[in-house]
Amino acid sequence: MENNEPALIRQRSILFFALLTLSASATTFAATTTNTKPFTERSFQDGDIRGIITEKSTGKALKGATVQIRELGLYAKTDENGHFTFDRTPSGQYTLVVSYLGMLTVEQTVTASKQPIAIALAENSIALADVVVVGQENRKEGATSTIINRKAIEHMQATNLGEVLQLLPGGMTTNPSFTNVNKTGIRNVGNSNQTNRSSDYMSSLGTSLIINGAPTSNNANLQSMGSAAILTGTSGSSGSAGSFSTSQGLGADMRQYTADNVESVEVIRGIAGVEYGDMTSGAIIVQTKAGKEDLQIKGRINPKLTQFWSGQGFDLGKNKGTLFVDLDYTHANDEQTSAYAAYNRVTGSAQYSKTFGQEKPLYTTTYFSFGSNLDNVKIDPDANAVPQLNKSQEYSYRFSTNGKWKVNKALARQLNYTVSLNYSLQKSYMENAGTAGISAVGSSYTDGTFEAPYLPASYTNKAWVEGKPINLFAKISDELYAKTGLFTHRVLVGTDYRLDANSGNGKTFDPNFPYRTNNLNGYRARAYKDIPALNQLGAYAEDRMTARFGKRELAIQAGVRMDQLQPFSGDGKTAVSPRINVSYDLLHAFTLRGGYGIATKAPTLNMLYPENAYFDVFSLNYYKQDPNEALALLTTRVYETGNDQLKLAKSYKKELGIDWKIGKGQRLSITAYHDKIDNAYDYMTTLNSLQYALIPTYTVQQEVAGGKPILSDVVTNTPYVFTYATPTNGRQIINKGAEFDFDMGRFDAIRTSFQLTGAYQSTKSTTTIPYTLAQEVPNKTMTRVGVFAPRGTDSERLMTTLRAIHHIPELRFILTLTAQTIWIDKERYVDYSSLPIGYIPVGSDKPMDIVYFSEAERQQITSADRDIYLSLSDATFRTESWKPLWLFNMKLTKEFAKNMGFSFYANNFINNRPLVRSTRNPEQFTKRNIDIFFGTELSIKF
Repeated sequence: MENNEPALIRQRSILFFALLTLSASATTFAATTTNTKPFTERSFQDGDIRGIITEKSTGKALKGATVQIRELGLYAKTDENGHFTFDRTPSGQYTLVVSYLGMLTVEQTVTASKQPIAIALAENSIALADVVVVGQENRKEGATSTIINRKAIEHMQATNLGEVLQLLPGGMTTNPSFTNVNKTGIRNVGNSNQTNRSSDYMSSLGTSLIINGAPTSNNANLQSMGSAAILTGTSGSSGSAGSFSTSQGLGADMRQYTADNVESVEVIRGIAGVEYGDMTSGAIIVQTKAGKEDLQIKGRINPKLTQFWSGQGFDLGKNKGTLFVDLDYTHANDEQTSAYAAYNRVTGSAQYSKTFGQEKPLYTTTYFSFGSNLDNVKIDPDANAVPQLNKSQEYSYRFSTNGKWKVNKALARQLNYTVSLNYSLQKSYMENAGTAGISAVGSSYTDGTFEAPYLPASYTNKAWVEGKPINLFAKISDELYAKTGLFTHRVLVGTDYRLDANSGNGKTFDPNFPYRTNNLNGYRARAYKDIPALNQLGAYAEDRMTARFGKRELAIQAGVRMDQLQPFSGDGKTAVSPRINVSYDLLHAFTLRGGYGIATKAPTLNMLYPENAYFDVFSLNYYKQDPNEALALLTTRVYETGNDQLKLAKSYKKELGIDWKIGKGQRLSITAYHDKIDNAYDYMTTLNSLQYALIPTYTVQQEVAGGKPILSDVVTNTPYVFTYATPTNGRQIINKGAEFDFDMGRFDAIRTSFQLTGAYQSTKSTTTIPYTLAQEVPNKTMTRVGVFAPRGTDSERLMTTLRAIHHIPELRFILTLTAQTIWIDKERYVDYSSLPIGYIPVGSDKPMDIVYFSEAERQQITSADRDIYLSLSDATFRTESWKPLWLFNMKLTKEFAKNMGFSFYANNFINNRPLVRSTRNPEQFTKRNIDIFFGTELSIKF
């Protein structure tokens, strides 16, 4: 088997490159020609769809408007005269989607005709009666998703991209916060009480953020003090992250992205198309502003934040394209009365769009952005606390370019490409008072006993972490369409490549004052540039089929994706991910839909190549005031923490839902889902990360005046048990529930529309491997380590959000009142027990293996067995269950003519924060609900 592995890998790689070649070679097939004359002068051919796009208020032709045929995947942009053309489409009825920066998107059903199609776009302004300021359910590409447009983002006055997700069904209202990493997740019962559940990390890591077609990546983020938390007996965790702010091990930090330059956000909650890879939870697809637009300046202020943003789109002239540029500055404090925890963000971007050629046009968009994100946290000296300072700085540069080439070949109607390169400079700094008392610190990278100098009784620990993550992404795909009977096929075939690397200097310390801790685990410098890069290669094929039976439509999106992790090495891993979405109109206004799909997420560099575990134990601690007479001998033990059996995390998604158009302007969508993530990543102690070691112990035989002591020839060996955490696939996460979106329509008599959304969500996160805990008993040599059954947490939440949107178009005024109710909020611990299921014998002559107890033996274990009995409080076995909770918010937007706007919002404006007794710990009371909070915004256009 081993001898065949390289050949098998080569075969798989050949398959990937064959699919890549397919897209490039498709252009060699028989071609049809396209006349370059304006469509008004052309002779009409069967299947042609052509038209003109204008601005509704002025009748002026719109240059650069995007026109798409949804069922065929065809794409075009209007020329200087607002004209567009699609040549020789298959006969049938299609949906034409027209969009333009700052305009309302229009959808229109069309068929091929000799008469041009004329579509007028209206400005996306609250002066329009049909403006939308909430999230809208979307089924346009098969997957269950929510579309959040520009006006909805502006109305909610989002200070960063993460806040936009509050408009999802089940999305909770939170106050703006910039002094902590803003992680996100989809369909996961998150940390409403500010605790970090294990499922939060995997949900964040498994959520893909895609900006202008290019995915962001956090796989190469290594900003931590250690790859895995190191454990020594009952001394606890050293903490791998460090005290500084870091999104290492998570997905994108949403604080870093302004929402003001965003034209639209689509959040795929269900089964995404196969072109989306390296994710398990879902995708957040962001389109930033591109095109011509007047200069706009915004100022935003609230008790914690001051923010300024400006942006403008330029038409560079005939055949020269358009350029949109923007700049954002944000300053935030954690507490409005304190400046000791601050965050500063400066971001800017430029997006250039241009069409090359006429006969076979290439529509291109090139995007560049930069960002400076600075965290600064220090202890208030007036608090008389231990001096502490933590800083995090990240300077990021993102470049991407994508294009759609209208080839019009038989097997290559349209070729698409995306290339992106991201580079960041991450600098973290941490300082705090060292351990009191004179001591020595180990510095060896190898096993052995070494002399170490004594250090002062107190000094400041200082640590620097420098990362330079680099992310490269490239994708090419071929789109073609065909007609078979009643079905219209939109076929997509493509391949993509991802590279994640880090060229930073890594973790460093002051050589004269090494970093020290209270326990045996030691810190060592590590250069990130020495860590291998992560490579991923993917290929996919998908058919989006639609058929009409009278007024009913059947739509099927079916495809398969194949991914290879480290495809060019002998330890590569392969995953195959089929996905399908099906919808059918049972009635004219009633659609039934369902789907099933598999998705995979690669481990991060920190998980693939974790740092070694270092343990430093005194073999001799002989201190004298005269440094010439003092002698410290430290024995170092080094263990590799890597897991060569690490697998790809894999999610299995199932969905079933309905869409019902009840009446004019009324719509109901309900979706039930079940998402299971197997092989979820976590750092755990395992059988392989339990190490028994004999540490030599020396004694002084004779003191020497003015010199080092003479040691005894008798050396004893003291047994130690070291445990550390290693990356594993030892967790399973099951998210299940139901979501609904009920648009009740607009009641003209009161100028108000109503939307009721909600979700029942359940998240069960459990380990799949036994829990190992080494417990030290005073004055007793450790002879066994307790092994406990896998365990976890089970959380559930039922929440509804009712929005009343009072809109007076004539006054350019919108007021949204929101009532959010948490009906159910529960959490319980699963399979926790004080009794072990077995033990691991430790000793020089004993094999490291689990010895399982019979049930009778297990029941005989009591608290007197202190080395293997786990003391748990009664609260561990109680379910935390909170009473229903109401939260009332308001948002107001007022436009003055077309060039000025004012917005205001207030969260929890009635200041409802009930003090509630905990059911798990009855002696504790918690203030439920967020603080009362408000903010204002002023916007001016020139």
